[in-house]
Amino acid sequence: MTAREVRNKIIKGLHEYLQVEVYKSNQRMKEREPPYIIYSVVSTYIPDRTIGEFRVEKSKEKTVEIRKEQPSFSMSFTACSADRMIEDRKIYGDDESMELAERAQGWFLHSGYDYISAIGITIIDVTNVQNRETLLVDEEANRYGFDVTIRYVRQDTREIQPIEKIKIEGGKRNE
Repeated sequence: MTAREVRNKIIKGLHEYLQVEVYKSNQRMKEREPPYIIYSVVSTYIPDRTIGEFRVEKSKEKTVEIRKEQPSFSMSFTACSADRMIEDRKIYGDDESMELAERAQGWFLHSGYDYISAIGITIIDVTNVQNRETLLVDEEANRYGFDVTIRYVRQDTREIQPIEKIKIEGGKRNE
């Protein structure tokens, strides 16, 4: 699986669970209606400090060397909201963003377990939900967030030229 595939599957599952928009931070686009979650990829490849598992597969056309390993992948999630009125009800952005961040965190810790493990991903660490408010021009953006570190299977391949037969000729050994 590639880092891009891991990211896309995580975002898809989180969006389906929360039923709010989950999109990449720092993109040039118009501001969304709250609530929503922004994410950033912190690191796509944190090696597991091994050389990996190697194997060779042969076919009639070619021989391929395959290297597998289980690196980590780190993402940061921030739930965003704003104070507003919906019908006759006041929504407090601080409360809404904190609750949304806790629901997202809960998906990684428990609710999304079946989805996450079915796609071949393991959760290594989920940090605490923390306040990530940002001062805007005249008010604060209500934000709470957390980070997640996951493990996935990465596979790299390359075509190699095998040595099919070796002829060893005997000789006298020099000592």
